[in-house]
Amino acid sequence: MDSMQMDAIQWSRWMSVGNDDLDADHRVLIAIVNKLFDEANRQDPALIEAILDELIAYTRHHFAAEEACMLRANYPTFASHKALHDSLTRQVEAYRDSFRANREGITGEEVFIFCADWLGQHILKEDTRFGEYAATGEPQAAVG
Repeated sequence: MDSMQMDAIQWSRWMSVGNDDLDADHRVLIAIVNKLFDEANRQDPALIEAILDELIAYTRHHFAAEEACMLRANYPTFASHKALHDSLTRQVEAYRDSFRANREGITGEEVFIFCADWLGQHILKEDTRFGEYAATGEPQAAVG
């Protein structure tokens, strides 16, 4: 029995950025990561890699859409947020490449935890600030 306590990611309204399209994208990203919560999926290295590939592809789509919204809104910290997007994309690509090179050494549980944390950092720490700006026109102070 695995002693690691894991929970599937649950969407909640406090994750909302106030933009229906971006919120829908975030729900899709959560659904992709939650595929790794399913124990049967976590036991299949080929499926784990396919889920990571799907996450990367959808992340690229989402980040492009989000960046377009930020430009339209004249988001004052757009450049740093775009740099963060680029870094986050590289992080998950590097993780996928590490997994591909060491399928037996990285468990499905570890992949889920990495992806859940990665996604949580993006939505909860960064995008909610953009949502506040889009709603009020006022930049929000950085958190964490």
